[in-house]
Amino acid sequence: MLKASQKKFIGLLWTLALPIALQNLLTCSMGVIDILMVGQLHEAAIAAVGIANQFVFMFIVIQYGIHSGVSIFTAQYWGKQDLSRIKHLSGMGIMVGLFIAAVFSFVALVLPHRLMGLFSTDPTVIRLGVDYLGIVGVAFAFTAVSFSFMVNLRAMGFAKVPMVCSVVAVGLNIFLNYVLIFGKLGFPELGVTGAAIATTTAKVTEGLVMAGIIYGKRYPLAATLKEMCSFDAAFFRRVATTCWPVFLNEFFWVTGISLYKLVYARLGTESIAAVNIVATLEEFLFIPFFGLFHGGAIMIGNSIGAGKEKTAYAYGQFLLIAQLLMAMAGGLLMILSRDTVLSFYNISPGTYENAYYLMLVSGLLLWTKTTNFTNIVSVLRSGGDTRFGFLLDLTGVWCIGVPLAFLGAFYLRLPVYWVMALIAVEEFYKLGIGIPRFFSKKWIRNLVAA
Repeated sequence: MLKASQKKFIGLLWTLALPIALQNLLTCSMGVIDILMVGQLHEAAIAAVGIANQFVFMFIVIQYGIHSGVSIFTAQYWGKQDLSRIKHLSGMGIMVGLFIAAVFSFVALVLPHRLMGLFSTDPTVIRLGVDYLGIVGVAFAFTAVSFSFMVNLRAMGFAKVPMVCSVVAVGLNIFLNYVLIFGKLGFPELGVTGAAIATTTAKVTEGLVMAGIIYGKRYPLAATLKEMCSFDAAFFRRVATTCWPVFLNEFFWVTGISLYKLVYARLGTESIAAVNIVATLEEFLFIPFFGLFHGGAIMIGNSIGAGKEKTAYAYGQFLLIAQLLMAMAGGLLMILSRDTVLSFYNISPGTYENAYYLMLVSGLLLWTKTTNFTNIVSVLRSGGDTRFGFLLDLTGVWCIGVPLAFLGAFYLRLPVYWVMALIAVEEFYKLGIGIPRFFSKKWIRNLVAA
């Protein structure tokens, strides 16, 4: 029988995790549908969109690093019910996020050929990727603002608002993908360019709808420009001291992941096409975990801000156990569904074989990835232990994963699925160092104590 405290935790987690998981389902559906629809064209289209979206993914992860760092404070200040500080935090996040968006937009609009050339030597793939980036780069500023609103709303427990906005965005994206990629309902057949227009329109709409709801319903984030910018230098330094490792964590992690993609792409178009297919499926499989990741992190942060450290530790224990059981089931599903899933793609035998074995590797290793994500991002980070998580990810990716990727691909000349398996050594390293850190309780830090 569950204790009353455990039942309360599960009830609260369900309230937060369900809308977050549904939103991630909708968001990941955009990627899955894009790849499925573009996948009906040809392998070069799959490779081009996949490579271009790796740049977009890098932008998203860095934005996540900025705003999730800020939301550590938001969650704890919400536990303390200090609304003025929450508005200051929103302003900080938006300013930094817009600066990063400007940098990425510049690369996407001015230097797309150089970017695509890093990942592929196929002229068709490069041309299609350049066309795609030239359009999606326009939406980065809207994405930065909506990301700030989304993460901070979640940190305060208002997870349904981002979910509603994602419903609108995904519905619009699906419709525009259908009519613009294939030229339906009188629209021109634009292929990859149509997919880019659909994605950009959906992202801009999502940001506008979210801002409209926040200010129309007068949520706590509905601040004036003066309210958002009225923080002093001492408070900014205090927040930056904790957030900086989170930003660096996400930056170096996503840069390492991008190098993995570069290695896969250099193995050939069939290899990178297979990797893009499996990566999209893995993102889709991660959907229920994102509900746990973010819902649990919110509850841990709120508990620490309210001075309930024992409760925060108990929440962390439950999260680690629950996600492990879910990951084992999810990995088995990935392995058993390989033939069925891959039958939907119009791909060559070589790409099919690569994707088939990549799904096996992904399924076997899913539990390691979810456990490390839960521990580093949901537990240690929400507890304020950002520096330890940064160093763990940094050494795992750059001292183990990246060297093994180049060793396996270019020296041992292994197939792409064996390279992916070799890279996974970094996950076991992070397990061996990270789990003892959790049990030490050194990660529990009240950042908003007077």
